[in-house]
Amino acid sequence: MGRRRFSGLEITLMVMFVLIGVVSIALIVLLATGEPATVKEGDLSFYLTVLSLTDNFEPECPNIVTAERVDCHPEPGLRCQQRGCCWNPLDQTNVPWCYFPRNHGYTVISEKRLDSRKLALKIPSPNFFFITPCKRRTNFLSITNLKNDRFEVPHEHIKSLTSSPNGPLNYELEVVHNPFGVRVRRASNKKILFDTTVGPLVFDDQYLQLSAKLGSDNIYGLGEHVHQNFRHDLNWRTWPIFSRDSFPNGGTHNLYGHYPYFTCLEDSEGKSFGVFLMNSNAMEVTLQPAPAITYRTIGGVLDFYIMLADTPKAITQEFTELVGRPTIPPYWALGFQLSRWDYGSLDEVKRTVERNRAIGIPYDTQYTDIDYMENQKDFTYDLVNFKDLPQFADYMHAAGQKYILILDPAIATTQRINGTYESYDRGTQFDAWVMEASSDKPLVGEVWPGETVFPDYTKESCINWWVDEIERFYKEVKHDAIWIDMNEVSSFVQGSKEGCANNKLNYPPFTPRILDDLMYSKTLCMDARQGWGNHYDVHSLYGYSMVLATDVAVKKVFGENRSFILTRSSFPGVGKYSGHWLGDNAANWNDIKWAIPGMLEFSLFGVPYVSMRSMRLFLNIYYKIFFLSLSVQPQDPAAYGADSLLVQTSIHYMNIRYTLLPYLYTLFYKSHTSGDTVVRPVMNEFFSDSATWTVDRQFLWGPHLLITPVLDAVCKTHIDIYFYSLSLFLSLSISLSHTHTVSRCLSQSWPCYLATSSSSLWVCDGDLHWDALRRDGDLLFFSSSFPSLFSSLSNESLSLELGKSYTVKWDGVVSDFERVDCYPEEGSNEEKCTARGCIWQTSNLQNVPWCYFPADYGYTADTPEITPSGISFNIARNTKYPVPRSASRTIDTLRVEINYLNSHSLRFKIFDPANERYEVPVPISLPPTPDTDEARRMYEVQVTQNPFGIKVIRKSTGTVVWDSSLPGFTFSDMFIQISTRLPSQYIYGFGETEHESFRHDLNWHTWGMFSKDQPPGVSVGHVPGHGHTQHNIQSLKGICA
Repeated sequence: MGRRRFSGLEITLMVMFVLIGVVSIALIVLLATGEPATVKEGDLSFYLTVLSLTDNFEPECPNIVTAERVDCHPEPGLRCQQRGCCWNPLDQTNVPWCYFPRNHGYTVISEKRLDSRKLALKIPSPNFFFITPCKRRTNFLSITNLKNDRFEVPHEHIKSLTSSPNGPLNYELEVVHNPFGVRVRRASNKKILFDTTVGPLVFDDQYLQLSAKLGSDNIYGLGEHVHQNFRHDLNWRTWPIFSRDSFPNGGTHNLYGHYPYFTCLEDSEGKSFGVFLMNSNAMEVTLQPAPAITYRTIGGVLDFYIMLADTPKAITQEFTELVGRPTIPPYWALGFQLSRWDYGSLDEVKRTVERNRAIGIPYDTQYTDIDYMENQKDFTYDLVNFKDLPQFADYMHAAGQKYILILDPAIATTQRINGTYESYDRGTQFDAWVMEASSDKPLVGEVWPGETVFPDYTKESCINWWVDEIERFYKEVKHDAIWIDMNEVSSFVQGSKEGCANNKLNYPPFTPRILDDLMYSKTLCMDARQGWGNHYDVHSLYGYSMVLATDVAVKKVFGENRSFILTRSSFPGVGKYSGHWLGDNAANWNDIKWAIPGMLEFSLFGVPYVSMRSMRLFLNIYYKIFFLSLSVQPQDPAAYGADSLLVQTSIHYMNIRYTLLPYLYTLFYKSHTSGDTVVRPVMNEFFSDSATWTVDRQFLWGPHLLITPVLDAVCKTHIDIYFYSLSLFLSLSISLSHTHTVSRCLSQSWPCYLATSSSSLWVCDGDLHWDALRRDGDLLFFSSSFPSLFSSLSNESLSLELGKSYTVKWDGVVSDFERVDCYPEEGSNEEKCTARGCIWQTSNLQNVPWCYFPADYGYTADTPEITPSGISFNIARNTKYPVPRSASRTIDTLRVEINYLNSHSLRFKIFDPANERYEVPVPISLPPTPDTDEARRMYEVQVTQNPFGIKVIRKSTGTVVWDSSLPGFTFSDMFIQISTRLPSQYIYGFGETEHESFRHDLNWHTWGMFSKDQPPGVSVGHVPGHGHTQHNIQSLKGICA
C-alpha cells in the first residue's frame, strides 16, 4: 500500500496547527509568570501580544481605588461589559462608572536586543514599542505599527537629536510584563514618576490610549485652553487638544495651539519632570485625583519624551533643548504696541499715531489689521483708503517707530477691483494649495475675503511661493515684522464649500471632546491632502508649518535687520521662530486674570514672547504692551484726552516699564541661549515654600522682579501680595535702564543708568545683554559693592566694552554691615589700625567695627588643580600689607585641599605645607573613598583668587551657603582668622556658651570658645568699635538654616 500524499490544503492546516500550539504554550508560560522586569543598559528588547477579549474573557475587577479608575467608555452610550470592562455606578457623575479591569491590555511574549541603549517591544497586532535614552535626563518612548506606516510629526528640530547618553542615567526604567506597563523612577530616590500600569495600553487604528500615574499632583501645562488657574485641577477634568479658531472665554474647549506637554513639581526640593507627547492628532487628556493622566488620541503614534531635572527651571531648559531654544525678539518689540480693527483709512491711523506721540507716551510700534488690504486680500493694499501705505513705514521710522502688518493664510479666488489677483494666480502655478481628497482641485473654503483656497505650507513649492509673495509685497510696502493670524487653519464654512465626504477621517469612530464635537467644524475637511499627509493628521501643524515658511521669508527679506513673527496658532517648537498672543478675548476682568496662567504656560512651552491681546482698551504692563479695539470708536490712550486720568496713569506706568526694558531684554537673551523662562511662576524660584505652588495672581520677571497686578474691578486700597521672603525685592541685582523719549529707538541716545540693590548680605551681581547696532551683542557681567541699599551710576562715568566683564565699586567704601574687624583686641585706635594696613572709619551704628580690612587684604590663590574628587592649590599672602602681629609668625604660603566626601558634604583644609602643625586627634567617621560623581553632588564649589575664598553653592537653588571671599583671612603661628558670608540670618549652635535665645542675634556678637569651669552668665559688655563679647564654657558646632 503506497504512502498517502497530503494535499496542499492539509499541509497548510497542519503547519498552522503546530504554530498555534507553539504560541499557545508560550502564552501560557508568560501569563503564568507575569513578573516585572527592571530594564538595565543592554536589557533592551521585548515582544508583546494583545490580551484578546474572547467569549470566555472574565474581567478582573478588584476594589480599585476610585481615584485610580481609568475610563473604559469615554464616548456617549454605555456598552461597558461588551468591552470586557468593570461596571460600578457611584453617586458621583464625574467618576467613571465603566472602568478597565486589571487584566486588560497587552503582555510581553519575548525579548530581543537592538543595541546597547534601545528597548523595543513588538505586538503581533503588530505594534512596536521603542524606549531610547536620548540623554542622561531625557527618555524617549514610542509606540508605532510595523506593518503599516503611521503618521509621525516631521518636527524641524527634534529629528536632529540623535546623541547617545553621556554618563549615568538620572532615571530607571521598569517594564511590567503582564499586563504590559512601564514605570519610570528617579534614580536618586527611587520615586516612581510615570507609571502606565494604572491602566491598559489601547492601540487601534484611530484610537490610542495610555494612562499614567504621576509622582505628584502639582501639574502645570497642557494646552491651548483658558486655564483659570496655573496648577491643574485633578478632579476628573478633561481637556481637548486640537487647534481651533475660537474665543478664549473661560470654557474648557480647545483653542489655537496644540500642546500635549506638562511639567510636574515633585516636592519642596524642586525636583521636577516633564512629559511631552509628540502627536499632532486630535486628542483629549483627562486628569484625575490618583494623580494620573490619560491620553486619548485618534491617530499617529504614541511618541513620549520624559525629562527629569532638579528644578522647575531646569525642566524648561530641557524641553527647549528638545524642541528648540526660543527666538530673541528685537529690543523694540518689547515696547508699547498699538493696533485696532478697522481704522478705516490710513489718515485715521496717522491721526492715532500723532495724538499718541503728542501726549508723550512711550510708543514703539503701530499695527494695521486686514482693513489695510483691498477686500481683505493678502499682498494687496486699499488703493483709495490706504493709498499712501508704501510711505507709511518711512513716516514711522522718522520718529524712531516701527510698522507691522498682518497676513492671513487664506487666499481669495476672486479677482481684484482693477484686474487679476496675481498672488492667487502665481500660487496656482506653484501648486501651493491644500487639495481635495478625491481630485486634483484645491479645497475651497470661505474666510474674510470670501471664497478662498488655503496654502499648503508643508510643500516646498508653497514655501517658495509664500517667500516670493512676501518679497514682492515688501518691495511695495515696507514693514518691520509680520503678524500671522487665522492659521489654525480657520474657515467660515464647515470643511469646504462642497461639504465633506462621509468617511472615517471626517467622522472617526471616536471624536475627542473638541468644540462642536465635529472634526471639520470651522476648518477644512479632514481628508484634504497636504504634503505631510492628510489634514486629519496635520491640522494642528498648520500654524507651525506657516511659521516655518514665514521665517524663511523674514530671513530673506530683512537680512541682518532684526524682525520677528507673531502667530496665533502654534505647536511645540514654534517659539524658536515666533511669539504668540493669547487670542481675541473681551478684555474683561476675568480675561485679565486668566492671562497670567496663559503667559506662564507658554513660558513652559518655550514661547516666552507672549502677551494678552485685548479687544478693548487695556494697559497690559505684563509683557508686550498691545492695544486692540474692535469698536468703531477710537480707544487708544490719547483718545481719552491728554489730561485724562487714563493717559497720566498710562504714561506713569509705561515709564516704569520702559526703565526695566534692558533687564527684560537680558532675560530674553538668556531664554534664547539657555532656555530660561522670562515671565515665570513664583514657584519656579521659591519651590521650597508649598504656598507658592498655586500662586497665579502674581508672577516674576526673571528671578528678581515680582509683579502683583490689580485683577479685580472692585476698588481696593490694598491688594494681597504673597512674599516668600523679603530678599525677593532686595536681590534685584543690577539693571541697566534708559531715560527715554516717545520711542525706545530714540531713547538709545539718552543716558543709561546702572541701578543696583543689594541682598540682605549687602552684595549684588547681575548681567546685561546689549545689542551692537542691529546685530546681537554680548553679555556684560557686573558685580558690585556699595554703601547703601540703592545706588545708581550714569553711563557718563562708565565706559563699557561689549563682551567683557566688569566690577563696579564705590572707592574705599564698604557697607557698614560687611566690615570685618581688623583689630579685635582691646585698645583699638586709628594709629594702631593704619599700622596694620587697615582702614579706620567711625560709624554711627552700634557695634560696627571702626577698624576694618581693605578689600584685597588676605591671600591670593594659585591656579587650582581640579580632580574628580576635589580641588587643591597653594595660596600666598598679599605682602603689600604689614605683618599684623609681630609676636606671631605669619605663614606666607599655605596649602588648600577641598575633598568631596559624598553627595551632601565636603571638607576643606588649609595648612602649612612646610611645617607640621597640631591637628585634633579625635577620630571622625569619613567615607572610605571620596565622591567622584559630579551629577550626584548637591553642591558645587568655586574658588575666588583675590582675595582667596571658597564658595559652596547649593545646585538646586543656586544659594551660596558658604562664601569666604571676604578680606581679612589671616594665618599665623598663634592667630588664625577666616570670615564667610552666610545665606540667611537663621544661625544656630556654637558653644558651649550662654545663649539667651536659640537663634543667634547677628548684631556683632562675639562668642569665646575654650573649655573652662565657669558658671553660666550674660554679656560682659562691649567697647565702642567692637561687638559684644561673652565668656566661654566649651566648644560645639553651629548650623545655618
